[in-house]
Amino acid sequence: MNNVSYSVELKIKAALSGVVLVFLTLLAMLAHAWDWSTLAICTLLFVASYPLFWAAWRVWLFWSTSIMRLTVYTQSLNMGEYGVGLAQRGKSQLLDDLSREIEQLQNNSQSNTATNQLLSIMLEQLFEDLPLAIAVFDENFMLTYANGAAYDIAEVSFLQGIQAKDLGFVVKDNQLQHPSLTPNWRCQSSSLTYHNQSVHLFTAIDISNELKQSEQAVQKNLVRVLSHELRNTLTPMSSMTETLLSMEQWNEEQLRVVLTRIKTRSEGLLNFVERFSQVAKVPEPDKVRFDLNEVIEHAQGLLTPKDTLTFVGHHDCYGDPELMAQVLINLVKNAIESVEGGGVDIAINYYQSDNHQFLTVSDNGSGFSNIQNAITPLFTTKANGAGIGLAFVETVISKHGGKVKLSNQTGSGAKVELSWPV
Repeated sequence: MNNVSYSVELKIKAALSGVVLVFLTLLAMLAHAWDWSTLAICTLLFVASYPLFWAAWRVWLFWSTSIMRLTVYTQSLNMGEYGVGLAQRGKSQLLDDLSREIEQLQNNSQSNTATNQLLSIMLEQLFEDLPLAIAVFDENFMLTYANGAAYDIAEVSFLQGIQAKDLGFVVKDNQLQHPSLTPNWRCQSSSLTYHNQSVHLFTAIDISNELKQSEQAVQKNLVRVLSHELRNTLTPMSSMTETLLSMEQWNEEQLRVVLTRIKTRSEGLLNFVERFSQVAKVPEPDKVRFDLNEVIEHAQGLLTPKDTLTFVGHHDCYGDPELMAQVLINLVKNAIESVEGGGVDIAINYYQSDNHQFLTVSDNGSGFSNIQNAITPLFTTKANGAGIGLAFVETVISKHGGKVKLSNQTGSGAKVELSWPV
């Protein structure tokens, strides 16, 4: 910028000097045309050069002083000295207009700066009062800000000016993850542009209490279901045993009937325990990239000629293909059983959004009759149901770090939405 200004100054000086020389040349030619002597011509040029150079100097002084005044003013504004004002005006309408525009720009800039400062203070105060841990990283993943909740996390040391990887973070697909903040933390990473600069926002919140409450609710449901099943099985067995013991003489046929019923009830109870153990034996998922079409083909083997299954969405899925195949088999099986007489229409949709993948399975069946307890292990409203299908689905998706959402569609049919991280 200084080189450009210096070049402009040289050009203006050269132009003014050239104008003076042109005037002196014209005077010399005019005097020569009048047959003036050499001495007279030199005297004329000497006398005329003074006012010409003085006028050129005044023009240069006026221009340089005005420009210098504006330059000093704009430099003061760049340094944040908003109290500095321009010098007197009135020498040039053009410069006065330029000065007013610069002052208006300064006023607007000062107002915007004050507004931004106020917003920054308000946001910082808001962030400090939030229980949500917030950390801001620049485009090079260097920590520039962390609120109080972030500093309270014992698993991570948030030190400003330190690279994310040196703080234990893992950067994958431009997203921040921290191995220490699982599974009792809900973390989210996003990128945004602020003042033409890319920043990375990382948030985390402790969900230990939520998980504990959810676990307690599941345990209560399990206890209720277990109590119900055990009572239904043991009460008749106890009654039949008391009846048998109260008899003075045992009839062989009656004894055989009672023992057969006790055996049947015992086998049912053993089967119940076996079904319960199936939910608890779900292995940890081996997550890989796989073709969802191949997984859906396993579930299509359950369909009859009356049934239809349509799939819409991406084929590239991330998770355990074997477990996801079992998930789809259970969901398709539930959909088929929800339509009496066959002829179920099943729609499967898969898409990815915000680093998560979503798989929905909907049908035209009767829907969920007791949606609150549908996922509870061993709970079933079917005559021959085992009550482990949706419980198994929920366990698998939970091990993938995701969630299961159940809903009844408007009109008819059930909808199961699975979501888990990519």
